[in-house]
Amino acid sequence: MNTSVYKRTSDDWYPSYTLTQRVRSGEPLKLVEVKFTQTGPDPKSGNGEWRVCVWGGDDCGMERDFADENEARAIFHEVIYLDDVTMAALRKYGFVSA
Repeated sequence: MNTSVYKRTSDDWYPSYTLTQRVRSGEPLKLVEVKFTQTGPDPKSGNGEWRVCVWGGDDCGMERDFADENEARAIFHEVIYLDDVTMAALRKYGFVSA
């Protein structure tokens, strides 16, 4: 199962995704992709883990792996509820550079 959401960021994710429509300030809206996924074919049976990761448009990202699906899903929801998904905020949740 994969779930992906684009969220606002004030950081530069080398590069961030940008949205130019409906921007009042003239500056494009910077976004990152927040993803909930699994790293193996069957994490529930011990064959892989659950992962929450955040990526910019190229190779700058952060991630955290979980053995428990519910814990991973809870952190995914906490991250997507942030108004501004920053690297500093993610480090507080235990994310590391990917």
